[in-house]
Amino acid sequence: MAQNKEVTKDCIFTALVLLMEQKEFKYITVTDISRKSGISRMTYYRTYSSKEDILVQHFRKIAQSMVEQAEGHADDALYIYYSYFLEHKKMTELLKQAELMDLVIESFSSLTDFLHRAIHPENQKKTGNNYAARYEAGGLFSILTHWLENDAPEDPEEMAKITLKIMKK
Repeated sequence: MAQNKEVTKDCIFTALVLLMEQKEFKYITVTDISRKSGISRMTYYRTYSSKEDILVQHFRKIAQSMVEQAEGHADDALYIYYSYFLEHKKMTELLKQAELMDLVIESFSSLTDFLHRAIHPENQKKTGNNYAARYEAGGLFSILTHWLENDAPEDPEEMAKITLKIMKK
């Protein structure tokens, strides 16, 4: 059952991205998404509360997968991060056009928290809001967008090294 739900979510996300290639995000309707993904409106509303929710849930899942793949190594997590966005550069451009990139920052909070803990283990015992991790999230996102806007001149491995060096300061 859980696997079917994930397949449904993937179909809805893919449908949304395909629709974003055809028209502005604000003009995409739930009916458009339902038709494109082959699911009912009822299934859509059982799964998501808004179009933005589709993106947030998708990117949270991606971020969590990156953390799990990295297994405690910040440089691996950064490499996976840059590789993912390089591979999905068109989607990133669509999000930017739709002025939805802020959703990416928040959705990747589990990754930035992981990176902060891996790079600054002395902060692991602190509780509550981790302002430093939020600050680093903004910087990581800014580096990512700048890199992509400049046609990714460095490979993901080099970007991981550059970013890790910056974050360790």
